[in-house]
Amino acid sequence: MSTPKAYLLLLCLLVHSGTATYAREKLPPVEEGIKILSSSNDPEGKSYYRIFDSLKLCDSSAIFDFLNQVESRGKFANAYFRARLSCIKMTWKLQYRQYQGKSEMIQLCETAMNYAYETGDDAFIAFIAIKCGTNSLHLQELELAATYLLKGQELYEKFDPPVRQQSANWIVVGEVLFHCQEYEKSIFYTRKAIEHFEDTSEVNFLSRFYNTIGQDFDRLDQEDSAMLYYEKSMQVAKGPTIEVWKGINAGYIGEIYFRRKQYSKAKPLLEYNYTINRTREFDHAAKSLQVLAAIDLAQGRNDSALVKIREALQLIKKSGSGFYLQPLFFLERIYFTASDVYRALGNTDSFYVYNDLYSNLHDSLQKVSLLISAKIAKLRIDNDNNLRSVQMLENEKQAASLKRNFILLTIMLASAILILYLNRLRLKQKHRQEIVMQQKNAAEAELSAAKEQMQLITENIIEKTGLIEKLTAQLSNKELNTEQHQLAADISRQTILTEEQWENFKVVFEKIHPGFFIRLKEKARDITLAEQRMAALTRLNLTSRQMASMLGISVDSVHKTRQRLRQRLQYSNEKNLEESLSSL
Repeated sequence: MSTPKAYLLLLCLLVHSGTATYAREKLPPVEEGIKILSSSNDPEGKSYYRIFDSLKLCDSSAIFDFLNQVESRGKFANAYFRARLSCIKMTWKLQYRQYQGKSEMIQLCETAMNYAYETGDDAFIAFIAIKCGTNSLHLQELELAATYLLKGQELYEKFDPPVRQQSANWIVVGEVLFHCQEYEKSIFYTRKAIEHFEDTSEVNFLSRFYNTIGQDFDRLDQEDSAMLYYEKSMQVAKGPTIEVWKGINAGYIGEIYFRRKQYSKAKPLLEYNYTINRTREFDHAAKSLQVLAAIDLAQGRNDSALVKIREALQLIKKSGSGFYLQPLFFLERIYFTASDVYRALGNTDSFYVYNDLYSNLHDSLQKVSLLISAKIAKLRIDNDNNLRSVQMLENEKQAASLKRNFILLTIMLASAILILYLNRLRLKQKHRQEIVMQQKNAAEAELSAAKEQMQLITENIIEKTGLIEKLTAQLSNKELNTEQHQLAADISRQTILTEEQWENFKVVFEKIHPGFFIRLKEKARDITLAEQRMAALTRLNLTSRQMASMLGISVDSVHKTRQRLRQRLQYSNEKNLEESLSSL
């Protein structure tokens, strides 16, 4: 099916696929290169190929110098940048064999995939997985290649509409899966390669694709389907290698006829393949000779079978190890037929030699086959676990970031609320102060008005008292009849402070001396109304005569009332009543 040269051609097609549509530009400045590789919206990989195509125009020293500068200056670039850079480094290291061993390249693959996983971008993860798979194929790490290529294809299949791909992506997956004995999956992806094949300059790749599907059906024991695809492969073969592919497919069809014991149909096809490929594809020519030897053996031509099997052994040695296991499977068949030939000839020593060679190689290949399946399964599990680990780490980072942002937002909101609250308190305090100031001003104005009013009342009292005194004095200097004496007595007893006036007086007095009467009653609970009035007038520092005139009593009565007030309040005679009352 596959030769080293054919694989190299296929890999070249895959590595360079997608690049023809992009202009070959000069190497960009380092900072621009970092920006290009950091693109986060590029499902078709244009940014990757833009840098890759620019590097193709340079020699190895310029390539690695540019990559080193980009890596050095892009330390803080995003995960897209790091994944793409790892893939590009890997490709050029493989191209110029600038690596210490496979482990270095495998580590670069893992690094690229881990950074791709960090992005959470399925299209980008698929793109990087395909690149890692291709590079793993260069390393002849077929199981690793199958793991990455399958990962990429499975992710691409989730998209609707699907992400545009090159047909080479699918054929590489198909051929890798064939070698890994995943035949049904190989058919699925190789058919996709045929459906999307557009490169008419490489038409023999189409012949190769049909041949792969044919071998898949052959291994699945579906011989009719296998023959159909072998014939299609022969039909589409063109160009300088047309005979090679016709010969290879003829050899496979001849094998099917051999298994059906239709030797007359099998022999010309097998002989055609041998004739065409004995100087080209040695392993395929050796395989056809081995089948021809088996036919001779079945027909009793033991000597002819011996000649053919010996030549088959020589041809298979010329083919080398091949790309992977295919030449070894051919060699296994040759050993088996050789042991049968020597047994038929009675050469027991040679029979045991080749029988042992066959048994050992068969067991080895069986173990390898099991190991391949197990290794692919393990790699896929490890890859999925790695994806989950990276995603979990990324989720933890996002959760920590969200938590940090939530805390910051909470602090900001709390700060804003606190500022608003403090501002509200300040405004309330200011409002209270304004109200207090207004109340204070109002109280002061009211007090001032009350004092003015009290001043007017006092002046009025004094004026009236003076008038009464004058009238009394004038009357005392004259001889008065009985009626006039009565009038003089009435004038002297005239009450200036009536009950109504007292209530008004009391209101004004309370404004000037608030709580005076309350404190007076607290000090002497049984104090009389006359004593309260006397206390109030005394607090205003009025004279005894003025108080007598206001109250409409004699001066003696004023003295007596004051004395009772002193006793009621329990003030000693030595204590000034005016000063005592002023402290209430």
